[in-house]
Amino acid sequence: MGEMKVFTLEATKETPQVTLDAAGNKFEITGRSFPLNAKGFYAPILEWLESYAESPNSKTQFTFRLEYFNTPSSKSISDILKKLKEIKDDGNEVVVSWYYEEDDIDILDLGHVFARTVGMDFEFKEYTD
Repeated sequence: MGEMKVFTLEATKETPQVTLDAAGNKFEITGRSFPLNAKGFYAPILEWLESYAESPNSKTQFTFRLEYFNTPSSKSISDILKKLKEIKDDGNEVVVSWYYEEDDIDILDLGHVFARTVGMDFEFKEYTD
């Protein structure tokens, strides 16, 4: 089995910081997401997960810590979650940690909507700035 390359993207004003590291067991999307082309931005992330799904870690803990995202981004986030659900349905442990800033009811609600839509329980974690 080939080693999965670590996939990282630095945050910009419009796009989140992304770390996908199978060996280090760190999977994280953090920041703000309203790229001009959300589909294009998220495509390599989904491709990476596609490969990862072929031989995932026995436990995958995926962290979303988004302050803001637009509608096209939410479509891609949903695709990421569907892929994680497939990994889980194959018999692997998958934990989604959904962080929301204290009093940010919108992000919390969106997390609950995603969890229901995808059919997975999330860990909801509040943080203060």
